[in-house]
Amino acid sequence: MRRLLVLLLLLGSCGTVVRVHAVGPYAPEVLANLVKPSVARIMTHTAGEAEIASIKVDVRRGLIAVDESADPIKISVDEYISGSGLIIHPDGYIATNAHVVSQETIKQMLASESAMAAFYENVLYLSDEEAQSFLQSDGAEVFGKQVLRTVIENSRFDLRTETFVLDPRSVKERPADLVREAFPASVEILNESFMEDDRDVAIIRVDLDRLPALPIASGSALSVGSTAYVFGFPGTAEFNSKSPTEATFTRGVVSAIKTAASKDFPIYQTDAKVSQGSSGGPLFNDFGEVVGLVTFQTSELERSSGDNFAFALPAVLIREEAEKIGLVLDRHEIFRAFTQGIDAYEHRRCEEAFGYFHQAGSVNEIFSLEKSMEPYRERCRSIQANGQAIDTRWDMMKDRAESINIPMATLLGAILFLSSIFGAALFWLVRQVRREEGEIASLRERIRNDERKRHEKKYGEERIAVRVRDTKR
Repeated sequence: MRRLLVLLLLLGSCGTVVRVHAVGPYAPEVLANLVKPSVARIMTHTAGEAEIASIKVDVRRGLIAVDESADPIKISVDEYISGSGLIIHPDGYIATNAHVVSQETIKQMLASESAMAAFYENVLYLSDEEAQSFLQSDGAEVFGKQVLRTVIENSRFDLRTETFVLDPRSVKERPADLVREAFPASVEILNESFMEDDRDVAIIRVDLDRLPALPIASGSALSVGSTAYVFGFPGTAEFNSKSPTEATFTRGVVSAIKTAASKDFPIYQTDAKVSQGSSGGPLFNDFGEVVGLVTFQTSELERSSGDNFAFALPAVLIREEAEKIGLVLDRHEIFRAFTQGIDAYEHRRCEEAFGYFHQAGSVNEIFSLEKSMEPYRERCRSIQANGQAIDTRWDMMKDRAESINIPMATLLGAILFLSSIFGAALFWLVRQVRREEGEIASLRERIRNDERKRHEKKYGEERIAVRVRDTKR
Protein backbone atom coordinates (compact mmCIF):
# COMPACT_ATOMS: atom_id res chain seq x y z
CA MET A 1 0.00 0.00 0.00
CA ARG A 2 2.83 2.37 0.84
CA ARG A 3 4.50 1.64 -2.48
CA LEU A 4 1.27 2.46 -4.26
CA LEU A 5 1.06 5.78 -2.40
CA VAL A 6 4.66 6.60 -3.27
CA LEU A 7 4.04 5.64 -6.89
CA LEU A 8 1.05 7.97 -7.08
CA LEU A 9 3.07 10.65 -5.29
CA LEU A 10 5.95 10.41 -7.78
CA LEU A 11 3.72 10.20 -10.81
CA GLY A 12 1.97 13.34 -9.61
CA SER A 13 5.37 15.06 -9.30
CA CYS A 14 6.48 14.10 -12.81
CA GLY A 15 3.98 16.33 -14.55
CA THR A 16 3.34 20.03 -14.32
CA VAL A 17 3.09 21.16 -10.72
CA VAL A 18 -0.09 23.10 -10.04
CA ARG A 19 0.05 24.95 -6.73
CA VAL A 20 -3.06 26.22 -5.08
CA HIS A 21 -2.26 29.14 -2.80
CA ALA A 22 -4.17 29.34 0.45
CA VAL A 23 -5.17 32.98 0.43
CA GLY A 24 -6.06 33.90 4.00
CA PRO A 25 -7.61 34.18 6.43
CA TYR A 26 -4.50 35.66 7.97
CA ALA A 27 -3.26 35.98 11.52
CA PRO A 28 -3.39 39.50 13.01
CA GLU A 29 0.39 39.93 12.69
CA VAL A 30 0.24 39.15 8.97
CA LEU A 31 -2.77 41.43 8.45
CA ALA A 32 -0.99 44.30 10.17
CA ASN A 33 2.04 43.92 7.88
CA LEU A 34 -0.16 43.63 4.78
CA VAL A 35 -2.31 46.69 5.40
CA LYS A 36 -0.05 49.11 7.25
CA PRO A 37 1.99 50.31 4.21
CA SER A 38 -1.27 51.38 2.53
CA VAL A 39 -2.53 53.56 5.39
CA ALA A 40 -1.84 57.28 5.05
CA ARG A 41 -2.06 60.15 7.49
CA ILE A 42 -3.89 63.12 6.03
CA MET A 43 -3.62 66.68 7.28
CA THR A 44 -5.42 69.84 6.21
CA HIS A 45 -4.28 73.37 6.93
CA THR A 46 -6.92 76.09 6.93
CA ALA A 47 -5.98 79.75 7.30
CA GLY A 48 -7.92 82.98 6.99
CA GLU A 49 -10.54 84.96 8.86
CA ALA A 50 -14.13 84.43 9.96
CA GLU A 51 -16.94 86.50 11.46
CA ILE A 52 -19.25 84.24 13.44
CA ALA A 53 -22.87 85.25 13.99
CA SER A 54 -24.47 85.19 17.44
CA ILE A 55 -27.84 83.44 17.76
CA LYS A 56 -30.58 82.72 20.24
CA VAL A 57 -32.52 79.47 20.59
CA ASP A 58 -35.74 78.39 22.28
CA VAL A 59 -35.54 74.67 22.98
CA ARG A 60 -39.15 74.43 24.23
CA ARG A 61 -40.60 75.80 20.97
CA GLY A 62 -37.75 74.68 18.68
CA LEU A 63 -36.97 78.23 17.51
CA ILE A 64 -33.67 79.65 16.21
CA ALA A 65 -32.96 83.32 15.50
CA VAL A 66 -29.93 85.48 14.72
CA ASP A 67 -29.12 87.95 17.50
CA GLU A 68 -29.07 91.18 15.52
CA SER A 69 -28.08 93.18 18.60
CA ALA A 70 -24.77 91.36 19.00
CA ASP A 71 -21.74 92.04 16.82
CA PRO A 72 -20.23 89.09 14.90
CA ILE A 73 -17.29 87.44 16.62
CA LYS A 74 -14.11 87.97 14.57
CA ILE A 75 -11.70 85.03 14.53
CA SER A 76 -8.27 84.62 12.96
CA VAL A 77 -8.04 81.06 11.63
CA ASP A 78 -4.89 78.91 11.49
CA GLU A 79 -6.06 75.33 12.03
CA TYR A 80 -4.60 71.90 11.32
CA ILE A 81 -6.90 68.88 11.13
CA SER A 82 -5.52 65.36 11.04
CA GLY A 83 -7.21 62.21 9.81
CA SER A 84 -6.53 58.87 8.18
CA GLY A 85 -6.85 57.48 4.69
CA LEU A 86 -6.23 54.36 2.63
CA ILE A 87 -4.61 53.92 -0.76
CA ILE A 88 -7.19 52.59 -3.24
CA HIS A 89 -5.31 52.94 -6.55
CA PRO A 90 -1.56 52.80 -7.33
CA ASP A 91 -1.72 56.10 -9.26
CA GLY A 92 -2.01 58.15 -6.07
CA TYR A 93 -5.72 57.87 -5.21
CA ILE A 94 -6.57 57.78 -1.49
CA ALA A 95 -9.99 57.39 0.15
CA THR A 96 -10.88 59.19 3.35
CA ASN A 97 -13.84 60.84 5.06
CA ALA A 98 -15.31 63.99 3.60
CA HIS A 99 -15.15 65.68 6.99
CA VAL A 100 -11.35 65.15 7.09
CA VAL A 101 -10.74 67.31 4.00
CA SER A 102 -13.85 69.47 3.79
CA GLN A 103 -13.77 73.12 4.77
CA GLU A 104 -17.21 72.48 6.23
CA THR A 105 -15.52 70.83 9.22
CA ILE A 106 -13.60 74.00 10.06
CA LYS A 107 -16.76 76.06 9.70
CA GLN A 108 -18.57 73.77 12.11
CA MET A 109 -15.71 74.02 14.60
CA LEU A 110 -15.80 77.80 14.44
CA ALA A 111 -19.60 77.94 14.64
CA SER A 112 -19.94 75.42 17.46
CA GLU A 113 -18.86 77.88 20.16
CA SER A 114 -21.62 80.32 19.21
CA ALA A 115 -24.14 77.46 19.01
CA MET A 116 -23.16 76.07 22.41
CA ALA A 117 -23.31 79.52 23.98
CA ALA A 118 -26.90 79.91 22.72
CA PHE A 119 -27.81 76.49 24.11
CA TYR A 120 -26.31 77.20 27.53
CA GLU A 121 -28.09 80.53 27.72
CA ASN A 122 -31.43 78.88 26.98
CA VAL A 123 -30.84 75.95 29.33
CA LEU A 124 -30.75 78.43 32.21
CA TYR A 125 -34.49 78.89 31.69
CA LEU A 126 -35.19 75.13 31.67
CA SER A 127 -35.68 72.81 34.60
CA ASP A 128 -33.30 69.88 35.03
CA GLU A 129 -36.07 67.53 33.92
CA GLU A 130 -36.74 69.56 30.76
CA ALA A 131 -33.05 69.78 29.87
CA GLN A 132 -32.52 66.04 30.45
CA SER A 133 -35.63 65.15 28.47
CA PHE A 134 -34.49 67.26 25.53
CA LEU A 135 -30.97 65.81 25.44
CA GLN A 136 -32.34 62.25 25.43
CA SER A 137 -34.98 62.91 22.79
CA ASP A 138 -34.69 61.82 19.13
CA GLY A 139 -35.02 65.41 17.98
CA ALA A 140 -32.04 66.75 19.95
CA GLU A 141 -29.51 65.83 17.27
CA VAL A 142 -31.66 67.19 14.45
CA PHE A 143 -32.24 70.46 16.31
CA GLY A 144 -28.52 70.74 17.10
CA LYS A 145 -27.67 70.41 13.40
CA GLN A 146 -30.21 73.11 12.55
CA VAL A 147 -28.66 75.46 15.10
CA LEU A 148 -25.18 74.84 13.72
CA ARG A 149 -26.37 75.34 10.16
CA THR A 150 -28.03 78.62 11.10
CA VAL A 151 -24.79 79.94 12.61
CA ILE A 152 -22.77 78.92 9.52
CA GLU A 153 -25.24 80.39 7.03
CA ASN A 154 -25.26 83.75 8.84
CA SER A 155 -21.47 83.95 9.33
CA ARG A 156 -18.76 85.15 6.96
CA PHE A 157 -15.75 82.97 6.10
CA ASP A 158 -12.65 83.94 4.18
CA LEU A 159 -10.68 80.69 4.34
CA ARG A 160 -8.03 78.85 2.34
CA THR A 161 -7.70 75.09 2.87
CA GLU A 162 -4.82 72.93 1.69
CA THR A 163 -4.76 69.15 1.90
CA PHE A 164 -1.62 67.07 2.42
CA VAL A 165 -0.63 63.42 2.71
CA LEU A 166 2.18 63.11 5.22
CA ASP A 167 5.43 61.48 4.20
CA PRO A 168 5.52 58.17 6.14
CA ARG A 169 9.29 58.61 6.56
CA SER A 170 8.96 61.99 8.29
CA VAL A 171 10.22 62.38 11.85
CA LYS A 172 9.08 65.96 12.34
CA GLU A 173 6.91 66.74 15.35
CA ARG A 174 5.02 69.99 14.75
CA PRO A 175 2.11 70.03 12.25
CA ALA A 176 3.63 72.96 10.33
CA ASP A 177 6.91 71.05 9.89
CA LEU A 178 5.12 67.84 8.90
CA VAL A 179 3.16 69.70 6.23
CA ARG A 180 6.34 71.18 4.75
CA GLU A 181 7.61 67.64 4.06
CA ALA A 182 4.20 66.33 3.01
CA PHE A 183 2.76 65.72 -0.46
CA PRO A 184 0.12 68.20 -1.65
CA ALA A 185 -3.17 66.49 -2.48
CA SER A 186 -6.01 67.49 -4.74
CA VAL A 187 -9.57 66.66 -3.74
CA GLU A 188 -10.96 64.61 -6.64
CA ILE A 189 -14.48 64.14 -5.27
CA LEU A 190 -16.09 65.26 -2.04
CA ASN A 191 -19.63 64.82 -0.76
CA GLU A 192 -20.34 68.19 0.86
CA SER A 193 -23.73 67.04 2.15
CA PHE A 194 -22.20 64.40 4.43
CA MET A 195 -23.88 65.92 7.49
CA GLU A 196 -27.33 65.24 6.04
CA ASP A 197 -26.97 61.90 4.22
CA ASP A 198 -24.13 60.22 6.17
CA ARG A 199 -22.20 59.55 2.92
CA ASP A 200 -19.03 60.85 4.52
CA VAL A 201 -16.65 59.89 1.70
CA ALA A 202 -13.98 61.74 -0.27
CA ILE A 203 -11.23 60.72 -2.67
CA ILE A 204 -8.01 62.71 -2.89
CA ARG A 205 -4.94 62.29 -5.07
CA VAL A 206 -1.20 62.85 -4.69
CA ASP A 207 1.31 63.04 -7.52
CA LEU A 208 2.84 59.63 -6.84
CA ASP A 209 2.61 56.28 -8.61
CA ARG A 210 3.22 52.60 -7.84
CA LEU A 211 1.48 52.92 -4.48
CA PRO A 212 0.37 49.78 -2.57
CA ALA A 213 -3.39 49.87 -3.16
CA LEU A 214 -5.68 47.76 -0.97
CA PRO A 215 -8.45 45.55 -2.39
CA ILE A 216 -11.89 47.06 -1.80
CA ALA A 217 -14.75 44.65 -1.07
CA SER A 218 -17.54 44.90 -3.63
CA GLY A 219 -20.38 43.71 -1.42
CA SER A 220 -21.44 43.27 2.18
CA ALA A 221 -18.58 41.28 3.70
CA LEU A 222 -19.34 41.54 7.41
CA SER A 223 -22.03 40.28 9.74
CA VAL A 224 -22.62 40.67 13.46
CA GLY A 225 -19.91 38.76 15.29
CA SER A 226 -17.36 39.05 12.46
CA THR A 227 -13.84 40.02 13.43
CA ALA A 228 -12.99 43.53 12.30
CA TYR A 229 -9.65 45.33 12.19
CA VAL A 230 -8.87 49.04 12.07
CA PHE A 231 -5.78 51.01 11.07
CA GLY A 232 -5.50 54.75 11.62
CA PHE A 233 -3.93 57.63 13.49
CA PRO A 234 -6.04 58.10 16.64
CA GLY A 235 -5.14 61.15 18.67
CA THR A 236 -5.43 59.25 21.95
CA ALA A 237 -2.68 56.87 20.81
CA GLU A 238 -0.10 59.65 20.40
CA PHE A 239 2.07 58.92 23.42
CA ASN A 240 4.27 61.82 22.37
CA SER A 241 5.01 63.67 19.16
CA LYS A 242 8.02 61.52 18.25
CA SER A 243 6.13 59.09 15.97
CA PRO A 244 3.61 61.17 14.02
CA THR A 245 3.36 58.77 11.08
CA GLU A 246 3.17 55.50 13.05
CA ALA A 247 -0.30 54.04 12.46
CA THR A 248 -2.23 52.19 15.18
CA PHE A 249 -3.70 48.72 14.63
CA THR A 250 -6.74 47.60 16.66
CA ARG A 251 -9.07 44.61 16.56
CA GLY A 252 -12.66 44.03 17.60
CA VAL A 253 -15.91 42.49 16.44
CA VAL A 254 -18.86 43.84 14.53
CA SER A 255 -21.27 44.39 17.40
CA ALA A 256 -24.21 45.67 15.35
CA ILE A 257 -25.21 46.76 11.87
CA LYS A 258 -27.13 50.03 11.92
CA THR A 259 -28.89 51.90 9.13
CA ALA A 260 -27.88 55.27 7.67
CA ALA A 261 -30.14 58.29 7.93
CA SER A 262 -31.03 57.89 4.25
CA LYS A 263 -31.78 54.19 4.89
CA ASP A 264 -30.00 53.12 1.70
CA PHE A 265 -26.85 51.58 3.18
CA PRO A 266 -25.71 49.93 6.42
CA ILE A 267 -23.29 51.29 9.01
CA TYR A 268 -21.02 48.86 10.86
CA GLN A 269 -20.68 49.26 14.60
CA THR A 270 -17.53 47.76 16.16
CA ASP A 271 -15.81 47.78 19.52
CA ALA A 272 -12.36 48.17 17.92
CA LYS A 273 -10.72 51.19 19.56
CA VAL A 274 -10.73 54.48 17.67
CA SER A 275 -10.57 58.15 18.58
CA GLN A 276 -10.36 61.52 16.86
CA GLY A 277 -7.85 61.11 14.03
CA SER A 278 -8.98 57.58 13.13
CA SER A 279 -11.56 59.00 10.69
CA GLY A 280 -10.99 57.82 7.13
CA GLY A 281 -8.97 54.75 8.09
CA PRO A 282 -9.80 51.27 6.76
CA LEU A 283 -11.99 48.71 8.47
CA PHE A 284 -10.86 45.38 7.04
CA ASN A 285 -11.50 41.66 7.40
CA ASP A 286 -9.35 38.55 7.94
CA PHE A 287 -8.33 38.53 4.27
CA GLY A 288 -7.01 42.10 4.25
CA GLU A 289 -9.95 43.37 2.18
CA VAL A 290 -11.29 46.81 3.01
CA VAL A 291 -14.91 46.38 4.04
CA GLY A 292 -15.53 49.77 5.60
CA LEU A 293 -14.37 53.32 6.15
CA VAL A 294 -14.06 54.36 9.81
CA THR A 295 -16.10 57.54 10.16
CA PHE A 296 -17.12 58.45 13.69
CA GLN A 297 -17.31 57.21 17.25
CA THR A 298 -19.80 57.36 20.08
CA SER A 299 -20.50 60.99 20.99
CA GLU A 300 -18.91 62.50 24.09
CA LEU A 301 -22.27 62.67 25.85
CA GLU A 302 -22.98 58.97 25.20
CA ARG A 303 -19.40 57.94 26.07
CA SER A 304 -19.84 59.42 29.52
CA SER A 305 -22.61 56.92 30.25
CA GLY A 306 -21.26 53.80 28.57
CA ASP A 307 -18.74 52.12 26.27
CA ASN A 308 -17.22 53.73 23.22
CA PHE A 309 -17.98 52.26 19.81
CA ALA A 310 -16.64 52.98 16.34
CA PHE A 311 -18.84 53.26 13.26
CA ALA A 312 -17.79 52.60 9.68
CA LEU A 313 -19.41 53.18 6.31
CA PRO A 314 -19.52 50.20 3.91
CA ALA A 315 -16.70 50.01 1.36
CA VAL A 316 -19.22 49.99 -1.48
CA LEU A 317 -19.57 53.77 -0.97
CA ILE A 318 -15.88 54.15 -1.86
CA ARG A 319 -16.53 52.24 -5.07
CA GLU A 320 -19.54 54.41 -5.90
CA GLU A 321 -17.56 57.63 -5.45
CA ALA A 322 -14.70 56.21 -7.53
CA GLU A 323 -17.10 55.36 -10.36
CA LYS A 324 -18.27 58.98 -10.46
CA ILE A 325 -14.76 60.07 -11.47
CA GLY A 326 -14.17 57.10 -13.78
CA LEU A 327 -11.77 55.33 -11.41
CA VAL A 328 -11.72 51.52 -11.60
CA LEU A 329 -10.56 49.94 -8.35
CA ASP A 330 -8.95 46.75 -9.65
CA ARG A 331 -5.27 47.65 -9.38
CA HIS A 332 -3.86 45.99 -6.28
CA GLU A 333 -1.16 43.81 -7.84
CA ILE A 334 1.42 44.86 -5.23
CA PHE A 335 -0.85 43.71 -2.41
CA ARG A 336 -1.48 40.47 -4.31
CA ALA A 337 2.25 39.83 -4.79
CA PHE A 338 2.80 40.42 -1.07
CA THR A 339 0.04 37.94 -0.11
CA GLN A 340 1.40 35.34 -2.54
CA GLY A 341 4.84 35.78 -1.00
CA ILE A 342 3.43 35.26 2.49
CA ASP A 343 1.50 32.19 1.32
CA ALA A 344 4.68 30.74 -0.20
CA TYR A 345 6.59 31.49 3.01
CA GLU A 346 3.94 29.77 5.13
CA HIS A 347 4.36 26.66 2.96
CA ARG A 348 8.19 26.93 3.19
CA ARG A 349 8.57 27.62 -0.55
CA CYS A 350 11.16 30.24 0.19
CA GLU A 351 12.65 30.81 -3.27
CA GLU A 352 9.14 31.33 -4.59
CA ALA A 353 8.45 33.70 -1.68
CA PHE A 354 11.58 35.71 -2.47
CA GLY A 355 10.34 36.09 -6.06
CA TYR A 356 6.98 37.46 -4.96
CA PHE A 357 8.60 39.77 -2.40
CA HIS A 358 10.80 41.10 -5.21
CA GLN A 359 7.65 41.91 -7.22
CA ALA A 360 6.08 43.62 -4.21
CA GLY A 361 9.30 45.59 -3.77
CA SER A 362 8.58 47.49 -7.00
CA VAL A 363 6.30 49.76 -4.97
CA ASN A 364 7.06 53.46 -4.65
CA GLU A 365 9.98 53.82 -2.22
CA ILE A 366 8.10 56.43 -0.19
CA PHE A 367 5.39 53.92 0.76
CA SER A 368 7.88 51.07 0.91
CA LEU A 369 6.96 47.53 1.96
CA GLU A 370 10.50 46.64 3.02
CA LYS A 371 9.84 46.80 6.77
CA SER A 372 6.72 44.69 6.37
CA MET A 373 8.42 42.05 4.19
CA GLU A 374 11.72 41.77 6.05
CA PRO A 375 10.43 39.50 8.89
CA TYR A 376 9.28 36.91 6.33
CA ARG A 377 12.50 37.15 4.33
CA GLU A 378 14.52 36.64 7.52
CA ARG A 379 12.45 33.64 8.57
CA CYS A 380 12.81 32.12 5.11
CA ARG A 381 16.58 32.48 5.29
CA SER A 382 16.48 30.64 8.61
CA ILE A 383 14.26 27.91 7.13
CA GLN A 384 16.69 27.46 4.23
CA ALA A 385 19.69 27.38 6.57
CA ASN A 386 18.03 24.60 8.58
CA GLY A 387 17.31 22.60 5.43
CA GLN A 388 13.54 22.86 5.88
CA ALA A 389 12.72 24.82 2.74
CA ILE A 390 10.72 23.26 -0.10
CA ASP A 391 12.46 24.92 -3.03
CA THR A 392 13.10 21.99 -5.43
CA ARG A 393 11.13 19.10 -6.89
CA TRP A 394 13.08 16.76 -4.62
CA ASP A 395 12.10 18.89 -1.60
CA MET A 396 8.48 18.68 -2.68
CA MET A 397 8.68 14.89 -3.01
CA LYS A 398 10.21 14.59 0.46
CA ASP A 399 7.61 16.90 1.96
CA ARG A 400 4.76 14.99 0.37
CA ALA A 401 6.20 11.73 1.60
CA GLU A 402 6.56 13.10 5.11
CA SER A 403 3.03 14.49 5.02
CA ILE A 404 1.70 10.93 4.62
CA ASN A 405 4.24 9.52 7.12
CA ILE A 406 6.47 7.61 4.70
CA PRO A 407 10.08 6.98 5.91
CA MET A 408 12.88 8.20 3.63
CA ALA A 409 14.25 4.66 3.18
CA THR A 410 10.87 3.56 1.84
CA LEU A 411 10.80 6.58 -0.45
CA LEU A 412 14.27 5.82 -1.85
CA GLY A 413 13.38 2.14 -2.29
CA ALA A 414 10.20 3.13 -4.06
CA ILE A 415 12.15 5.43 -6.38
CA LEU A 416 14.62 2.65 -7.26
CA PHE A 417 11.79 0.18 -7.70
CA LEU A 418 9.90 2.55 -9.95
CA SER A 419 13.08 3.34 -11.92
CA SER A 420 13.77 -0.38 -12.52
CA ILE A 421 10.19 -0.93 -13.68
CA PHE A 422 10.43 2.06 -15.97
CA GLY A 423 13.76 0.80 -17.41
CA ALA A 424 12.43 -2.71 -17.96
CA ALA A 425 9.31 -1.34 -19.60
CA LEU A 426 11.39 0.86 -21.88
CA PHE A 427 13.68 -2.07 -22.86
CA TRP A 428 10.66 -4.27 -23.64
CA LEU A 429 9.07 -1.49 -25.68
CA VAL A 430 12.24 -0.98 -27.78
CA ARG A 431 12.48 -4.73 -28.47
CA GLN A 432 8.83 -4.87 -29.49
CA VAL A 433 9.28 -1.95 -31.88
CA ARG A 434 12.34 -3.51 -33.48
CA ARG A 435 10.63 -6.91 -33.81
CA GLU A 436 7.62 -5.33 -35.48
CA GLU A 437 9.87 -3.34 -37.83
CA GLY A 438 11.58 -6.63 -38.89
CA GLU A 439 8.25 -8.34 -39.47
CA ILE A 440 7.05 -5.42 -41.57
CA ALA A 441 10.26 -5.48 -43.69
CA SER A 442 9.91 -9.26 -44.21
CA LEU A 443 6.29 -8.86 -45.24
CA ARG A 444 7.20 -6.18 -47.77
CA GLU A 445 9.90 -8.43 -49.30
CA ARG A 446 7.44 -11.31 -49.60
CA ILE A 447 4.91 -9.06 -51.35
CA ARG A 448 7.56 -7.91 -53.85
CA ASN A 449 8.58 -11.53 -54.64
CA ASP A 450 4.98 -12.61 -55.11
CA GLU A 451 4.36 -9.67 -57.45
CA ARG A 452 7.42 -10.56 -59.53
CA LYS A 453 6.39 -14.19 -59.86
CA ARG A 454 2.93 -13.14 -61.00
CA HIS A 455 4.37 -10.89 -63.72
CA GLU A 456 6.83 -13.58 -64.91
CA LYS A 457 4.03 -15.99 -65.33
CA LYS A 458 1.90 -13.50 -67.25
CA TYR A 459 4.48 -11.64 -69.45
CA GLY A 460 7.69 -13.59 -69.38
CA GLU A 461 11.01 -12.56 -67.85
CA GLU A 462 12.20 -10.17 -70.64
CA ARG A 463 8.92 -8.25 -70.91
CA ILE A 464 8.91 -7.90 -67.15
CA ALA A 465 12.34 -6.19 -67.25
CA VAL A 466 11.11 -3.78 -69.97
CA ARG A 467 7.94 -3.07 -68.02
CA VAL A 468 9.98 -2.36 -64.91
CA ARG A 469 12.21 0.14 -66.83
CA ASP A 470 9.16 1.90 -68.30
CA THR A 471 7.64 2.16 -64.85
CA LYS A 472 10.81 3.74 -63.45
CA ARG A 473 10.70 6.44 -66.14
